[in-house]
Amino acid sequence: MTIYNQINEFLKGDFGQIVTGTEIKNGLKLKYGTKPGSVIPSDYCYNRINDGIRFNKHIFQYIGRNRYKYLGEKYPYTGKIFHKPAGQDYELIVGEWNKGKKVIFDKPLKNN
Repeated sequence: MTIYNQINEFLKGDFGQIVTGTEIKNGLKLKYGTKPGSVIPSDYCYNRINDGIRFNKHIFQYIGRNRYKYLGEKYPYTGKIFHKPAGQDYELIVGEWNKGKKVIFDKPLKNN
């Protein structure tokens, strides 16, 4: 079972719940034996994109350092998509969602 599927199963039915990355990692370790270092919740956010991942699986809204709101799959999310370049202290706005429709910008905007 993929980590994405494990997270969905672990949080099943808890829509709107706010969880920490630590809670998710510990829960998957206990339930599935998954190594905590393999679990990266930010890879599955509607409003956050990380380098090196395919941006096609979304279940969380990133709400702050190590905190996520579980929305589930195919949520009609509306909001900006942010990317923080490695080693930088600023974020870029790289796209947006409008009622579940995703648009990635041709040129990122610096978020002030």
